[in-house]
Amino acid sequence: MPVVHLKSKHERKVKKAMTKYKLAFVIERYFEFGGLQRDMRRFALVCAQAGHAVTVFTGRWDGPDEPTLKVQIIDFRTSSNHGTMQKLDCFVRNLRKQRDFDCIVGFNRVGGLDVYFGGDLCLKGKLQHQHRMWLRFLPRYRAYLQLEASAFGPTSNTELMLICPSEAESIRRIYSIATNRIHLLPPGIDRNRLIANPLTAEERNEFRKTFGVSEDELMILTVGSSFHTKGIDRGIYAIAALSDNLKKCCRYVVVGQGNNKKFHAIARKAGIGNRVQFTGGRKDVPNFYYAADLLIHPARTETTGSVLLEALVAGLPVIATGNCGYAHYIQKAGGGIVCTEPFDHTRFNYLLGDILTNDKRRAEYGKNGSEYCQNADIYSMVEKGVEIIVNRAKKNREKIGTTKNTNGHEYC
Repeated sequence: MPVVHLKSKHERKVKKAMTKYKLAFVIERYFEFGGLQRDMRRFALVCAQAGHAVTVFTGRWDGPDEPTLKVQIIDFRTSSNHGTMQKLDCFVRNLRKQRDFDCIVGFNRVGGLDVYFGGDLCLKGKLQHQHRMWLRFLPRYRAYLQLEASAFGPTSNTELMLICPSEAESIRRIYSIATNRIHLLPPGIDRNRLIANPLTAEERNEFRKTFGVSEDELMILTVGSSFHTKGIDRGIYAIAALSDNLKKCCRYVVVGQGNNKKFHAIARKAGIGNRVQFTGGRKDVPNFYYAADLLIHPARTETTGSVLLEALVAGLPVIATGNCGYAHYIQKAGGGIVCTEPFDHTRFNYLLGDILTNDKRRAEYGKNGSEYCQNADIYSMVEKGVEIIVNRAKKNREKIGTTKNTNGHEYC
């Protein structure tokens, strides 16, 4: 008889801990400077580094190749945005039927997902708050609401990884979601990216010069794409409203992708066209935090606002609107000013002028923010999210195995 070697309890635990899974990540499009896209990439890379096989399905990949990820381009395009999302929804459902993956992770609201991650406002909640539910009769909104219900509704078993407490509560209330389906994640600020190479005083001056900012001028910074949503026009008008002497000392630098021409025109009409510069998307964003004197973020809507925390980590004082999901961190840290909602332009103009003329207070805000971020849990989003993804993959595989054993066929 052959000798049977029974594995010890420790060996079984090791084998169990080393289990690897096939993971599908689905996102409508990937571009290098999008916030949601960066989060997707970080989740995917950490999963791949842990030994899991990660395939990213996307309609477009605008960024460098990732050797540890398998990227498949799928044509989701249709003649309308909501049609594109409906096509993505159909793709995910078909992907699930194929049963090739232990877990399907999505970054857009569609049906058929095992895990959803996102930071957008709940559309149904937004329409209810604005008393605009009549929009649900339009094809575009009807499609988006149906897709949202497919991901969030009580008939779905998709687990939701959310990053804004108020939105988590809104979604739970509106869609009657079981508490165990919602996972509220902490922010996922990349500490190493921000503090790896802080600029020296000399490097800071040289960096500022490349954007026309001299040593005796004030560099006001905004970071983010979608310029209307981020309130770039609000920033331009506020700078234009400063006293002539102060205005001459300010340069406004906007980092991100958006409609430059429209906002250049706004700046020229406001009389500060020569004091506003758009850099486009940049890989060296941390340098801007260290080079600037103030970050302004007068957003019209912002579910979270990671740039606010990134600025605090770098010791840069912040002025932001109170509708930003992460605005409360500014208050907790004492790292700047939060403008209450609804937005009051006169008030914002006053606050901007006041902080720009108070060097001591800006320094205090910067110091407070940096010290607060040394111990606050604003970094662990990716690690905790990956744990949720892997646990769902494990449950799915165990469920299939149980169904095979009891029914003699695979679970569908």
